[in-house]
Amino acid sequence: MSELPILTIITLLPLISGIIIAGLGENQKLARRLALFSGFTSLALAVALWRSFNPASAELQFVEKHEWIPTLGVNYFVAVDGLGLLMVLLTALITPMAMLATWRVEKSPSLFFSLMLFLQAGLFGAFTALNFFHWFVFWELSLIPAFFLVRIWGGIQRGPAATQFFVYTMVGSVAMLLAFLAIFLATGKFDFPELAAMAHNGSLNEALAGKLSWHLFGMEFTARQMTLVVFGGVLLGFAVKVPLMPFHTWLPATYAEAPSGVTMLLTGVMSKMGVYGFL
Repeated sequence: MSELPILTIITLLPLISGIIIAGLGENQKLARRLALFSGFTSLALAVALWRSFNPASAELQFVEKHEWIPTLGVNYFVAVDGLGLLMVLLTALITPMAMLATWRVEKSPSLFFSLMLFLQAGLFGAFTALNFFHWFVFWELSLIPAFFLVRIWGGIQRGPAATQFFVYTMVGSVAMLLAFLAIFLATGKFDFPELAAMAHNGSLNEALAGKLSWHLFGMEFTARQMTLVVFGGVLLGFAVKVPLMPFHTWLPATYAEAPSGVTMLLTGVMSKMGVYGFL
């Protein structure tokens, strides 16, 4: 297990399965069965991950790190700690249950279940990635299928509900992207553990104030002010996802209009992405 790229496998499995199922067209029975098989296979892999996890260690486990775009500080960097493992297990458990809750969907079931698997892949990636660029790809990957699942298979008011959900979450994502680009311009780093170490020793604040103070509204910011500006952008991105007041108004309509299985994923896992990000 230690040499097997288990986190890559568990992320790619629903992604590849979703692509295959999307190509099945009108073969509804096979699409349903293959989607459910993929869901339970991911659950089995997550259980194997949990059984191999060492709870006595405070270090990141199942680490996979490879250079991707070294000139931009982009690495393929995945690993889990106890919190990440919990989120992976939660995603793997709820997804097949959500599929069973919408088992009899009649409108384009192959597309429906492929989108659910794409959503699961995005969630797995967001809970295991430790490089911002890599993580942000999966963060957004979870947004796109969720939008279409509500927009196409939702209730009577699905159009406005899906649009509101998309606009809110996209605004939050843009704010968070700008904040992390500011961090990268100041530090040249995207890896979360390295940025966390810089935050602990105070060098992150100094880098933000020293390298970006003259690039924001033509004003010179103190280290504390610069940190608060960047924190505000990240806060907005996570606050929309949780959601916290006053960024929660998309939630009632979206949850009410989404199909039951999609609502299970939205409430059971996607809402935890923001809390996970905060922690």
